[in-house]
Amino acid sequence: MTINASLLILCASCVVHADQDFVHQEFEKIVGHVQLPQSKPTVRQAAKEYIIGRHLAASDQHIPAIAHFRRSAELDSKSAAPWAGLAISFSAVGRQESSLLAWNETLKRDHLHEDALLVVGLDDARNGRFELGQKKLAQHWLIGNPTPVEALLRFAGLRSVFRSQEQLVCAIQLESDSIVNNAVHSLAPAASPPVWLGVLQQLIDLSANDLALELTSKAIQQNLDNRELGTLLTVLPVLEESNQGDGSITLQRYEEVASEQQIPLSPKWYEPVSLSDALSIAAQSMSIIGDDGDASTMLYRTALESNPLNPLVLNNLAWILLNHVGPTEEVQQLCIAALELAPNAAYIKDTVGWMYVLLGEPEKAIPLFLKALESSNEPSVEILDHLGDAFWLTNRKEEAFEVWQTALSILESEEYRQRVLEGFLGMARTVWGITVITPEQLYDFEFADITRRLKEKLTAADEGGVPTLGIAVQRNGAK
Repeated sequence: MTINASLLILCASCVVHADQDFVHQEFEKIVGHVQLPQSKPTVRQAAKEYIIGRHLAASDQHIPAIAHFRRSAELDSKSAAPWAGLAISFSAVGRQESSLLAWNETLKRDHLHEDALLVVGLDDARNGRFELGQKKLAQHWLIGNPTPVEALLRFAGLRSVFRSQEQLVCAIQLESDSIVNNAVHSLAPAASPPVWLGVLQQLIDLSANDLALELTSKAIQQNLDNRELGTLLTVLPVLEESNQGDGSITLQRYEEVASEQQIPLSPKWYEPVSLSDALSIAAQSMSIIGDDGDASTMLYRTALESNPLNPLVLNNLAWILLNHVGPTEEVQQLCIAALELAPNAAYIKDTVGWMYVLLGEPEKAIPLFLKALESSNEPSVEILDHLGDAFWLTNRKEEAFEVWQTALSILESEEYRQRVLEGFLGMARTVWGITVITPEQLYDFEFADITRRLKEKLTAADEGGVPTLGIAVQRNGAK
């Protein structure tokens, strides 16, 4: 059958001139509205976004890198690589929670991803999810090829999650020395203070304070720049105290460093201090976080051997001994020597005044306490408590009651508590650089007992009883 050529030409002309909208409407009446399919992205497009992200991340441009990694993950939902990139970049900009979520997403797509296994496994260990941590860290042990620092952190994590399995922990522990030594030699050449402190904090968070102390002690013996050395020397007594040490490690390392130079300490590592001052600062750090007095006493005594005319050391040693053995002849000599060297120091007047209270001479103490309060920038609850005791012992009971009330009102002020907490937090961040005890725990350690005693004394006095006096104000022995 043939079709006339003129008819074909006519039909073609009709199609060309047809009303396209009319045709579209007619077809929609038959099939309904057609949703045009979206073009499906290709793996190649996802790879391109990932490569751009990697390039930006390698140049420390992590914020724009995150956007490209996100796009890559959207284009290829099955790939683990963009999620790993996200995890690394999130961590680099301080978004640790987002980083951890990204590592978990990485594991969902690649259950043998080495970095994800380690990071998520360590997080399980830190948060007490021991069974989950066991699986991830054991898997990492079997397949992983960690760096020396990663091996140290994994070692700490494994000890934590398998702590109930004594035989396994003992077997793991056999590697301790080599693991710590390898980490030291890996970090020592060029690691910055933030890197050192980051590793130490991770160990602390894994309840591996002993490893943190060992790492720090060994690293100090390496050839470090003053900035890195100062960082580690500053945290050393904090770590030793967190391990219930007696101060001997701190003393040994400080004396080794001082045999060649003065001692750099953070944050002013560029202004080295004498051995006497360094030991005094170390003793104060140990006192703040809970020393029972033995380690601090030893460090203060050694500091005095280097400089017997240091009023701060004389006072702090006197204060510790005063609260442990009372106003002995040695304590009285220390107090008088400190007062002669720094007669205007409020903290020394308070110590000497308390010595007189314990000697049964509160009338000599009152002028010292009053002068100490006058010279203080703000009222000290410790001095107020002491003054109240001295007033009571000299039969000035109304004044005692009023002073104790003032001290308690300060302690019960949320503003005061917040100011003290911020001070503790600032010290942890700018001086130590690590946190072995929370600011709230530090606050309770320093002020819980005095708050309780003030309440008991006020209650007894209000009820016509006899308050309990003559109790040392500070448990930690530091002024």
